[in-house]
Amino acid sequence: MAGFLIPIISMETKLSLRFWRVALWGALTFLLFSISFWHFFGASIAVQVGKKEAILSVPPNPFLPSIVSGVLALLFVMLGMAALWWLQSGRKPVPLRRRFASHKGNAELSVRLLLLVLLLAICSSLPTTSRLNTCRACLWTANQAHEKFKCLPPEGFYHFSDGSGVHAGMYARGSKGLNKFGFDKFAFEDVQANRTRFGWPFRTITLDVVPRESEWHLVFETFWFANNLFFSFLGWLCIQPVFGARKWLFRFNKSAGKSG
Repeated sequence: MAGFLIPIISMETKLSLRFWRVALWGALTFLLFSISFWHFFGASIAVQVGKKEAILSVPPNPFLPSIVSGVLALLFVMLGMAALWWLQSGRKPVPLRRRFASHKGNAELSVRLLLLVLLLAICSSLPTTSRLNTCRACLWTANQAHEKFKCLPPEGFYHFSDGSGVHAGMYARGSKGLNKFGFDKFAFEDVQANRTRFGWPFRTITLDVVPRESEWHLVFETFWFANNLFFSFLGWLCIQPVFGARKWLFRFNKSAGKSG
């Protein structure tokens, strides 16, 4: 009986250690993806605003930044794993050295990290969308710019940061004067906007697009619960024990069959 329990305890220990190894490398991949996504998406917005012509601008899209971020995150993590493998293998004689793919399940771990990167890239590129009918200055994404400059900047673009987040926008500014109440006609003109919310680990990105006007307004909000990619990471992490348990059961049944 004791001989039968020893393999079970050994398998459970290995299962636990492998889970924490997957969790640590997954957390590092998620962190690298998040930093890269924030940097590249913000840079793409700055480039678009730098054009200073709304007619030449298209609404910001996270697809390309998410792909670049995923590739970079996976590349750096794989380099880190390869460095650890090289350091650990260098201490052993050549006949006892194991290949990178078979060392501590690196091949399986690489596949799981690749699935994590794909999940993050897909979730950041497939956001939720809703439609709004309201005045231009009433949009949450444009309201902060309107309050800061007392009206939407006549240049047709803005890009600034404050306590509520990062704000950017482009629009075809026209000279429409004031309405009968003394307010800017352009700012309080009714528009139909498509609102899109992207997830990011520590911010929520809200984008309002007015298709007919070649216009968009965007905010990196401090509110982080909506469409947060962190929940995608937690979901990926929660299913890891399932893969480990499946492998453990397979080995357990194989061991039980041999002992029987």
